[in-house]
Amino acid sequence: SDFADGLAAYWDPTAPVPCYQAYCSGPGGNDKYYDDNEWMVLGFTEAYQNTHDPKYLKMAQDTQKFVLSGWDDQLGGGIYWKIDHQSKNTCSNAPAAASALRLDQVTGDRAQGAWGIKICDWTTAHLEDTDGLFWDNVKLSGDIQKWKFSYNTALMIRTHVLLYQLRHTSADLQEARREADAGLAAWTDPATGSLQKTENSPRFTHLFCEALLRLYDVSHDAKYLNAVRQQAAFADRYARDPKGGYRDHWTVTDKDPDAPKSLIENASAARLFWLLAPYPDPAELIAAGRAAAGQGKQAEAESLLGQAADSDKDAVEARFYLWKVLARAKKTRQAAAEAVRLNILAQDPASAQRLEAAGWKPGTVVVK
Repeated sequence: SDFADGLAAYWDPTAPVPCYQAYCSGPGGNDKYYDDNEWMVLGFTEAYQNTHDPKYLKMAQDTQKFVLSGWDDQLGGGIYWKIDHQSKNTCSNAPAAASALRLDQVTGDRAQGAWGIKICDWTTAHLEDTDGLFWDNVKLSGDIQKWKFSYNTALMIRTHVLLYQLRHTSADLQEARREADAGLAAWTDPATGSLQKTENSPRFTHLFCEALLRLYDVSHDAKYLNAVRQQAAFADRYARDPKGGYRDHWTVTDKDPDAPKSLIENASAARLFWLLAPYPDPAELIAAGRAAAGQGKQAEAESLLGQAADSDKDAVEARFYLWKVLARAKKTRQAAAEAVRLNILAQDPASAQRLEAAGWKPGTVVVK
């Protein structure tokens, strides 16, 4: 109730189509964005699904009316970014498609599902690049702003996952995977495993993480889950301030104790960890993998320890236990590859200390 009451200050019932404002600017304010309202629909729909409180469903449906009022026939369709009607953006169309499909998924409203398909098709036709990533926006002149942000592609991944769940067509799943793979290639930092290669704030990347988790749920491909675990491990190691909270800039070098910390970045971090909570973390995977190895369950041990090793660039113990399992099974070539990785990790003094505590002897190799 406090949540709903607090949002009332942002609701403008005097607008031609009532909606939420970006800031608490009072009735008649002009700071109204279609994408902000789409996020409210997604949030209210999630709240309704989890609480079964009908007020949240009504709030979602009321807000969705404003969202769909942003569609017109300029450029063949599409939803504007802002009420000034200057551009049609991926960030105002992809979450609109997702919000419509979520309403269909949760309530069976097939009219909303039809809107979701319509908006998705328009966005794909007008704003998708050949690499599977999405441009930022198209002006009414037809000029395309070709910035590529992770959250734009993220919401199209979520849209195609929702379409797959509703239509059960393999093409939707394949498209979601194609977009996700393109995003991983574009935004994964190979040095850290984070998704901050080109964006130093989590406000966009946590949405990409959510899309990867929803894709993992239907594809069961561990690479998508592991990518999110790597992002969480990176956040905990480099972005968390020992004094509390998470910094605005998620980089390896930004360790300024007085670095700014904003609510949106901390909310993004909270959302990231909350979304990961149902899945086992690397420490749990290591424990389960070692237990499986002790029971002679070779394949299960390899799978669990492999997931742990691929979930955190700093999971040195996981690599050590995986090497032991492979070596004991006389999988010489695979064990040798892990030995090479371990010797590289052992060049870092802190990692070497942890490896030696686990039982690793520097310089160990496996000869074919």
